[in-house]
Amino acid sequence: MRILALALFAVALALPSTAFAEGPGSFARYKGYYGGAIRLEANYVARDTCQAAIDARRGAPPGQAVAPLTIPVTIVIGPNPRGCGQSRLVQRVMTVGGPTSTELIQIFFVNPAGRILKIEKISISTF
Repeated sequence: MRILALALFAVALALPSTAFAEGPGSFARYKGYYGGAIRLEANYVARDTCQAAIDARRGAPPGQAVAPLTIPVTIVIGPNPRGCGQSRLVQRVMTVGGPTSTELIQIFFVNPAGRILKIEKISISTF
């Protein structure tokens, strides 16, 4: 019993130092029960509060490839034309289309020059 108590105490001490992912992840969901359009909420934690998603399009950046059954999306992160905000979280909500056999969306977050800042793969949820 004493060993169990010490083990639980050691686990409790280790938990606060665990590193968690920074910011909310992106999310994708089919808009209908049988596939079709996909609602994508892409989230990126910027280096400062003066960044925004200035462009988003379906497709991969030049020189990048994606796996079969994956929809590529490129989101450009750059200076916010409206100035600085209160949060470093940059969010872009968009609708993309794809076949019902699609399993993943691969998001390429790039800067205005095309340099990749982050690549995120997310599965598409259903209802």
